[in-house]
Amino acid sequence: MGKGAQIPPKGRLAATGQYLPKSGGCISTSKSGKACQRPRESKLIPYCKQCMEKGDPSLKAVKHPRFGKILIATRNLPKGYYVAWWGKLWKKKGIPKKRMEWALETTKGMVDAVPFPGSLLKFCACPGPSELPTIDFAPNSDLLLKSREKLAAVIFRTLRPIPRHWQVDMMYNKDEKSTDEFFKERGVARGDVGTKRYPAVRKKKAGPAAWSRKAKPMKTKSKGTR
Repeated sequence: MGKGAQIPPKGRLAATGQYLPKSGGCISTSKSGKACQRPRESKLIPYCKQCMEKGDPSLKAVKHPRFGKILIATRNLPKGYYVAWWGKLWKKKGIPKKRMEWALETTKGMVDAVPFPGSLLKFCACPGPSELPTIDFAPNSDLLLKSREKLAAVIFRTLRPIPRHWQVDMMYNKDEKSTDEFFKERGVARGDVGTKRYPAVRKKKAGPAAWSRKAKPMKTKSKGTR
């Protein structure tokens, strides 16, 4: 091993091929699905320095024709894939008002991801009335949260398999009803976000979208679709 070379992290890999959120490894994976071999930058942030700067290579922020930037998968992602929403930890009373709308509320304060380009979950679109979320809080979402830290991370997990170039999206509140209220309070109409180039998973009862005739169907054996 050459001078200055980093020792690969040790720890058990999850079924998704990632290092577990509480291991010493970065939870990112390459576009081929291989676990990142660089050690994480911090015990409380589950990414290495490079992935903190650029983001998980299996995810990518792209421009949507109507809704600004959105998040997509750069490869076929399995159900249960871990992603962290990380950023500066603020006390709820101390965070600037202009940051409140896009900060994540936790039991330890507000996690502001806006100043960090590599914190990619902030780009998730909200699924529309005919669509389903593909990511949400993991059952152990707060396992890395500590009070009085400068940075903090909250763990999310995919709800279903996400094909390459399909959207990674989440509800903007606790459930669909509260999400509708979130948009109503801001005077914004909640609309479907799927496109031909970047499809979104649709509810079965909604039927096919206009773009679906030419989009490749999602092939999955998962029973997780709600």
